[in-house]
Amino acid sequence: MLSFWSLFWEIHNQNQELAHMILTVSIVVLVLLWYKWTIPYTRKEKTRLPPGPYGLPIVGYLPFLGSNLHEKFTNMADTYGPIFSLRLGTKLHVIVNSMDLAKVIAHDLDHTFANRVPPLTALTITYGASDVIWSNNNTHWRDMRKLLVSQVLSNTSINACQIFRTRAVRNMMNGVYAKIGTKVDINKIAFDTDLDLVTSMLWGCSEAGEGDDSIFTGGGFREVEYKIVELLGAPNISDYLPLLSCFDLQGRQREMQRQLEYVDRNFNNIIKERIKVNSRNIERGDKKDETKDFLQILLDIEDQKDTETSLNTDTATSFNIIHIKALLLVIIS
Repeated sequence: MLSFWSLFWEIHNQNQELAHMILTVSIVVLVLLWYKWTIPYTRKEKTRLPPGPYGLPIVGYLPFLGSNLHEKFTNMADTYGPIFSLRLGTKLHVIVNSMDLAKVIAHDLDHTFANRVPPLTALTITYGASDVIWSNNNTHWRDMRKLLVSQVLSNTSINACQIFRTRAVRNMMNGVYAKIGTKVDINKIAFDTDLDLVTSMLWGCSEAGEGDDSIFTGGGFREVEYKIVELLGAPNISDYLPLLSCFDLQGRQREMQRQLEYVDRNFNNIIKERIKVNSRNIERGDKKDETKDFLQILLDIEDQKDTETSLNTDTATSFNIIHIKALLLVIIS
């Protein structure tokens, strides 16, 4: 019995020593982190970074921001000047609170500050930043932008789809007129009209596009788009602490993935239906429709059929269905 208690106390003392050692190491690590975050970024960085407030280890200045960022940044600018820095999580941010400095950054040095790290929800909904909004300023972005401007926003494309704009407005007016004396949802009417117009320009300006947009005319896509916008603007702790991104503690990425699955499934149905129609027309030897909508132009590039496109050869070779869906999502949303 005595030997049992001796063994028990020996194990207990060993566990206490292990706990004390772990506690000591943890305190040393926290002190080192505190030193790194509170000392102004070392003497070498002190001359390069603008002044700014101190933060806490790991989380930085996140706990002190509050909800009214514009007021908070204005007050901080009174203390630190028109340009200051602060760390949010592990990310360093530089805030500019001056019109003159903002003009220098956005106009004079736009190429230098063009690239940025997208939020994780944006990476999810844009197929890994394959669109023209969140992609870096590189050859891919320039080619996608050129394609978007030349094929969607050009005067030729807009004039070619004038009949669809007229039809959409007339349908809206007839629908409102038919509900005289009853309450109408102006937001829903405006959204449906805009969606009808955009989808007509994207995949309805040719005979092959008729009926392709039926899955987008219901109320489901309206809720999905609102949810996408909400998730893009919602704060996500994983954006500031990348080590936590795999856990998705707030569920933002999982929720955005569900929205992407809805949109992606509908885009796949539209693209597959268009490819079937094109194959059937080729088999029957039907004359190719001279009026091409945006989807048909993208599919021609993907198949390397349209050799007169303004895209360079390398980009046309790497252009795929993912890029098509990313561009369609940018326009439709």
